[in-house]
Amino acid sequence: MFIKKPITQIMFLLMVIGMALPAAVQTSNPLTIRLRKDFGYNSLTGEEIQGTFSILTAGPENLAQVAFYIDGKKVGEANAAPFKLQFNTGDYALGLHTISATGTTNDGQELQSNELVKKFVGANQGLQGAMNILLPILGIIILAGVLAWAIPTLFMRGKTQSLPPGAPRSYSPLGGAICPKCGRPFAVHMWGINLGIGKLDRCPYCGKWSIVRRSSMEALKAAEAAELEGAGGPQIPEETEEERLRRELEKSRYQDL
Repeated sequence: MFIKKPITQIMFLLMVIGMALPAAVQTSNPLTIRLRKDFGYNSLTGEEIQGTFSILTAGPENLAQVAFYIDGKKVGEANAAPFKLQFNTGDYALGLHTISATGTTNDGQELQSNELVKKFVGANQGLQGAMNILLPILGIIILAGVLAWAIPTLFMRGKTQSLPPGAPRSYSPLGGAICPKCGRPFAVHMWGINLGIGKLDRCPYCGKWSIVRRSSMEALKAAEAAELEGAGGPQIPEETEEERLRRELEKSRYQDL
């Protein structure tokens, strides 16, 4: 008896909650709006805007019509999906404005959207705000470019790689380029500065900086063959001291003492 009563109460409570959930979903905003910047300025917080914006809506599948309002005054409507309206802040007074919308479904149900409160600012203020955002970003990009050029230059000054002409080589994921100064192919470096028309990169063989572009594998192989031909055929690598000592030791094994 004491067990059944709590269980019955719990089941009844769950049934009430299950009946209330659909009603709660329906009474919440089934029609929502948001702004999309088409051209102009939008502050980092999104509170200040200037320029051309679109009011975008999201609603039920049976949405038939949406009317758009700014400060309670109807400024337009849409009768087909996508339900949206474009406006320009320059057509309204500077200051705070409330943006909202009402929708009508196919069965005649009236829907009220959420409200967006935005501050419309002038073109000068919008430009100043945009510059405040862009200048630090531009400064970071320039600084990164300078460091990408300065660090390799500092640590590689006067240093070059020695590789016999025509020797096989591997290229980076960025591909390979052909040095316009010495004509030798090399792997494009990650720290090269992209200038749009090409990449400012340093040839590891002659040590010169040039603007290069990524070359095809056929062009790189042709450059390898050209440097080999220009050097007069296959190059015999110079014998190291360790190899010379090993060769002398090998020869001494067959000499009579």
